[in-house]
Amino acid sequence: MQHFQAPQGLSLEEKRTKLLEIFHESKDLYQLKELEKLGPNLKGIVSQTVQEVLQSLVNDGLVQGNKISASNCRHFVHF
Repeated sequence: MQHFQAPQGLSLEEKRTKLLEIFHESKDLYQLKELEKLGPNLKGIVSQTVQEVLQSLVNDGLVQGNKISASNCRHFVHF
């Protein structure tokens, strides 16, 4: 009898690396909503975890988040 293990999800460090790849590949500004769509489609990051991963990158100074204009919209960029 064979036992199958459920596929393991990505570790936090793997998610951080993959999310940074999105910034490196395009050099664009992103809104959180955009990253929540791109993360799963391009890098296999579950959309519900994108905000947490992004915040860890901001906290470590790897990504910068700024409010642009009077709207409640934050944009994120990696330098």
